[in-house]
Amino acid sequence: MINLETIRKNSALPLLEDYNGKNPYITNLRKKYIKHGKITLTTNQSKYIRDNFDKDPIKINRVLNITNYLGIELQKNDGLSFTPEKILVEYILAETEKTFHIYGKLKKNQEISKLYWIPKTQLLDDPYFEDINVEVNFEKYNTILSKFNKKLFKHQEEAVKFLLSRNGCILADDMGLGKTMSSIVASLESGAEKILIVCPSSLKINWEREINIFCDDTIIINGKKWGNAKFTIINYDILKNFHKIKKRGLKNKNIDEDVIVEFKNEMVDAGFDLVIVDEAHSLKNHKSIRGEIMVDLCVKHNVEKVWLLTGTPIANRPMDFFNLLNLIKAPVANNWQFFATRYCDGKRFMKTLKNGKKKQIWLTNGNSNLEELANKTKNIILRRKKMDVLDMPEKTIIPVYHQLSSSGRNKYENLWEEYLQKRKESGKRGGINRDLVELILLRQNIAMESIPYTVELAQNAIEQGEKVIIFTNFTEELLELQSIFNKTCVVHYGELNDKQKQRSIDRFQDDPDVKIFIGNIKSAGVGITLTAANIVIFNSYEWVPGLNEQAEDRSHRIGQLNNVSIYYQLFLNTISIRIWSVLQNKKSVIDKILGEKCGNVSDEEIIDVILELIEND
Repeated sequence: MINLETIRKNSALPLLEDYNGKNPYITNLRKKYIKHGKITLTTNQSKYIRDNFDKDPIKINRVLNITNYLGIELQKNDGLSFTPEKILVEYILAETEKTFHIYGKLKKNQEISKLYWIPKTQLLDDPYFEDINVEVNFEKYNTILSKFNKKLFKHQEEAVKFLLSRNGCILADDMGLGKTMSSIVASLESGAEKILIVCPSSLKINWEREINIFCDDTIIINGKKWGNAKFTIINYDILKNFHKIKKRGLKNKNIDEDVIVEFKNEMVDAGFDLVIVDEAHSLKNHKSIRGEIMVDLCVKHNVEKVWLLTGTPIANRPMDFFNLLNLIKAPVANNWQFFATRYCDGKRFMKTLKNGKKKQIWLTNGNSNLEELANKTKNIILRRKKMDVLDMPEKTIIPVYHQLSSSGRNKYENLWEEYLQKRKESGKRGGINRDLVELILLRQNIAMESIPYTVELAQNAIEQGEKVIIFTNFTEELLELQSIFNKTCVVHYGELNDKQKQRSIDRFQDDPDVKIFIGNIKSAGVGITLTAANIVIFNSYEWVPGLNEQAEDRSHRIGQLNNVSIYYQLFLNTISIRIWSVLQNKKSVIDKILGEKCGNVSDEEIIDVILELIEND
């Protein structure tokens, strides 16, 4: 027997009878019910009442841009003489996965606001976004930075405020514009208690050193050992060691349902309230293990703030940015299929497999409606190019710090011990030729260890549309780099004749297919122009500052329209960083002893000064 009272209690009618809230749609339904003593509610109306009877409308009071398609539909529905391009959203009354129910107006002289159902995909602006004015005392940071001869530039201060005013966003400034320092200052100002830094392995030490300028509470995660600190730094390759995604196993024999396999997740248990992802374009593949892990951590486990750093702007492959937008919970990434179709010119077809089964295939390597996508992401992506940043110095020196691998460390230690033992056996100062040979062996060892890091840095720059100059000291490292970059590079070293060297210069300057110039510092460091690049990487460097400076200036010279970023590869606890520190701290001493014209300095003078400074430092 049907129980009418039970049906009535499960319906929305009792809620409608007692409703005294501010939602005009529910209020109008209640008025009809009271007036007529009855009302027939559709399934959707009942669900709307149940979902929203206890929620107040959210005041927005903002004019939002809409798509042309939605404008045409609203024009038809309201009988307008024009196609609306904007809508005044006064209140959001309700929200579903795909739509907003809003109260607002389509024209300025519209006297009475109306109710509209607006598909989320047809709004070009995020209705919830509010540009917050952030005040930051940068002086306290600049006071600390001044001790290291550094300061925050205006564009970095703007980046700090941008990050602080958004829980999820992408800082997409050019290489060399100081995204790392901007995000560190912003993280300290954010009030976050636990911060996770995800970056390539080669940048972990660099991140720690930059953070340590302000805060010592840091830890670098290596291998499979987890640790906790205010700043936890981890590289992409080992994320899988500390975060497993829940997966469904085989059906339980006793229960007719899948068994959910639980894993211990250190990254979830740590309770991070801010995640900063460096070189975030490494997560562009949403199907990769690292991509799935970061989405699971940041989105499904709802990390409060996620800031992505990348020098790669939204270009002609929007799908590369879908996973990044998803990570920061951007509304435009709520629906993959819509994103693929709307912005990637996505096409779907069925492919017959060898076993006869059919599989759905998507092609998403195109682009479409890019202006609309730019509009939808304008408030969550900050992109500045070097040429647009007026306060950027003309030339920026950026040391990049690394640890030697285990095998590299063993080889280095053996060479170093052999060198010290030979010096001890023959007195404090042995023959100049022997000293040079022994120290060169150490430097060659470090130069070869630098190659993977230089390759990674250069490839990142190439992906951003840049050309790159790489300087080397030794023929062995130059030839190794040449074999890696192959046809995309040219070389310039002592064994080439003048015509071959000039051809390398001309091809690098004029041929768009040549992305890399690899030159020996003494061969290519003087007298040539390489203004096609504004990224310079020293895989190894000279002991005399002037020789390095001359090499730097092959790019930074008349004809160069952009600011130049200079990267030096350094290894902790090795002669490379000892000499680097000596050169930076005692440069005036070296200049005084050796003179500014380094080209006339003898090997004996170089070795004497370097050894003296190392021993007395």
